[in-house]
Amino acid sequence: MMGTTHLRIFPENFNQVVYISTLREYLIEEANAKYGDSWVFREDNSPVHTGRAAKGWKTEFVPLRIDWPPNSPDLAPIENLWAVLKRRLIVLHPKSVSHLKQAIQDIWATFDPDFLVPFALQCPKELDCV
Repeated sequence: MMGTTHLRIFPENFNQVVYISTLREYLIEEANAKYGDSWVFREDNSPVHTGRAAKGWKTEFVPLRIDWPPNSPDLAPIENLWAVLKRRLIVLHPKSVSHLKQAIQDIWATFDPDFLVPFALQCPKELDCV
């Protein structure tokens, strides 16, 4: 089964504390409820994602992860999904931050599992799923 979880829009001061708190509060329960124990966690190499505290938390609580090689945007399917979201957002011309946030949420809600299939990526043999 594929699909999205709820989209979270983070504050400007996004750091490892906010990141771990968000993962703790939303990721595990939501992913397990939607996908059972067969989901794979994917993220890019942002310093917030790769810091010692975040890595430690994920090692303990995230069952299956894909570690991306550094500087490999072609391996990050979410980047392609962001491009689609941005193209759809441009035509809406949001006039305020609140309108922008609502437009992003509305667009995200339109992504059904069939649409997301091309953006999915199985764990390639050359990468280690940990």
